[in-house]
Amino acid sequence: MLTIYSGGSGSTQWQSGAAAPPSPLWLDLTDPTQEERAEAERILGARLPTREQTSALELSNRLRSSENTVRMNVPAFMRDEGGLGVTTPLAFVLTPNLVVTVRYAASQAFDLVAKSFSAKNAPGNSVCVFVDLVETIVNVDADRMEAVANDLSKLARAVFSDTKDHRHQLRAALFRLGAMQREIIQIRSTQLGIARLLTYLCDSKHEWIDKDVHAQLKTTHKDVDSLAEFDQQLSDRIEFVLDAVLGFINNDQNDIMKVLTVITVVTIPPMILAGIWGMNFKSIPEYDWPHGYAFGLSMIVLSMLVPLALLKWKRWF
Repeated sequence: MLTIYSGGSGSTQWQSGAAAPPSPLWLDLTDPTQEERAEAERILGARLPTREQTSALELSNRLRSSENTVRMNVPAFMRDEGGLGVTTPLAFVLTPNLVVTVRYAASQAFDLVAKSFSAKNAPGNSVCVFVDLVETIVNVDADRMEAVANDLSKLARAVFSDTKDHRHQLRAALFRLGAMQREIIQIRSTQLGIARLLTYLCDSKHEWIDKDVHAQLKTTHKDVDSLAEFDQQLSDRIEFVLDAVLGFINNDQNDIMKVLTVITVVTIPPMILAGIWGMNFKSIPEYDWPHGYAFGLSMIVLSMLVPLALLKWKRWF
């Protein structure tokens, strides 16, 4: 899909054979077809990176610039599904008059910036559009991290609570912790790409990027650094809760093994006695006793009570 945004005229979704609106500021390609890519390249007057090129991890492929064009790639960009979906690459091509984005999944940040074109404070040039996109991506990721932090706090309270169904909650807690960790990793990957992009722009010298924009980019870079610290705290908290969950599971397993061990110890003596008196030999004297049955039954019960009393005295259960 190719969406063309122009200052003051909102957005237009390009259709095959249709003429592009005049003076576009932003070309947003979402999982584009070859025809849509060709139209965007015609408007831009340059080639766009392929998905393979955008996904490349080499820094030389991520960030390149010429006199009037800056090409920036984010190999791992978080999509709307959060930790449920895989990350997809994101490409920026920035010129003094036009910014082109190539992405392969829906994004809340892009939707928010798209809505601003129908408002009075719509971006006035391509650089402003780019800055709005980057700032919104950082803000959306910050909101997601806050949501993860809140969910983690609730989960931690449930894990450390003494309730009847606590044992059943532990398995579900493992799945939730895994989903949180996956989402945090994806946010970290996105922010790492954005941080390198901002560093590159702040260090570059393009006359068509003024000082105010550089100041905004540096402020956004500080926000990314703050998110990195918060991300580390979240990762540490997730690891702590995960260790606690595994510890509780191990304790529950130990309790089960303790019960089974007690049952085994208690039942071995009566099984031995029953095995002895159950043998088919005529010379067993207890068979001729008037009260032999009561004696045998009493010994079996006593052989169970003695180990139980001993284990209780040792406080093993």
